[in-house]
Amino acid sequence: MKNSVIIISIAVVLIASSCKKDIAPLATCVDEISYTQDVKPIIDLNCSTSGCHDASTAGGYSFISYVSVSANASAILSVINHESGFTPMPYGTGKLADSTIQKINCWIQQGKLNN
Repeated sequence: MKNSVIIISIAVVLIASSCKKDIAPLATCVDEISYTQDVKPIIDLNCSTSGCHDASTAGGYSFISYVSVSANASAILSVINHESGFTPMPYGTGKLADSTIQKINCWIQQGKLNN
């Protein structure tokens, strides 16, 4: 009897932990992400626009160069993911597409190469 209670308890825990529908699995970074071809166009279109994170350095950050984007990559990822404790970016608009965020995430995981 005691063994069957333990087995049932373990089964309930395993089933409950495998049914988290709201948590998406982390996507695997298959393709090499290029800063020049993939990341820079995202930053240029959504971040370093006039009056935002361009030469005027709104919010104290300028994202017009590889060096500045690379140095702030983790913070960029946090704000575009709309993580708690960070100001959601791009400011005043909706969250970027998951595929766009994933490109930046993969670039970071791949070592933030200047390629």
